[in-house]
Amino acid sequence: MSVFSWLRHADVIVLDTDRIQDGQDWFSVAVQLLGSLVPMLLVILLLAFATRGPEAIYRKTSYLLLQVIPATIASSLTWSPDFEVLEKVQRKRARGTNMRIEVAHRPGDFCCIYRISFPQLYSNPPKTRLIFLVVELKVRQANMHLCVPREIFDEFCRRSNREGYDAFKKAFDATLSGAEKAGCKVNSAIYQFPYSQDTLQTAVVVFRELSEDFFTDPSEQLFWIQDMVTMLKGFVEEGLDDSQPVKWFPEITSR
Repeated sequence: MSVFSWLRHADVIVLDTDRIQDGQDWFSVAVQLLGSLVPMLLVILLLAFATRGPEAIYRKTSYLLLQVIPATIASSLTWSPDFEVLEKVQRKRARGTNMRIEVAHRPGDFCCIYRISFPQLYSNPPKTRLIFLVVELKVRQANMHLCVPREIFDEFCRRSNREGYDAFKKAFDATLSGAEKAGCKVNSAIYQFPYSQDTLQTAVVVFRELSEDFFTDPSEQLFWIQDMVTMLKGFVEEGLDDSQPVKWFPEITSR
């Protein structure tokens, strides 16, 4: 074999060795990537299950019903404007209100009943009144039950010569119309239920469809809660309007 022939064969051997080496490098890289991706995929699956599994939905539902909704109601339901310089307001921390919120809720349940004692603004002498609210958080729908005492509702029916949902719509037309314009639907029926042992309540259900990511997206939760509390504020203001023939929410003594 000539020197040139040997060099040609050597080049072939060298080239083949390089290919083998390249294959081994790619295999090593693939193994390393696989070793990194598998734990990441497992973590992603665990996080997805942790945020969308049944136990996670139970926890998030209880958190919204027992923490976020009451805090928003307490901050926004009744508020009297006291004007201050902007710098002072920016430094001010949240303070307690004269509102009292009691709940009836069973662990794991999607329903919560709120018994809210709130100050009636601008009344002289000051008065505290009582209102019931029922919220049901289903996976794809939120139900809000607007409640009034049955005896007062029956009295309003006698005075207005109306019955059933027609009477409720007459008394709270602005609230129900505003809820529908905000994307809610109203069940055009009324029902009675003993939410309180001493007071039977007449209620109308306002419901709204929830987005698929409602329980995993805090912004969606905030938008819904703000709309719900806005509707509740309108319901209270309309019920205490002096033009109403009755006072819908009973006055209570301090506890």
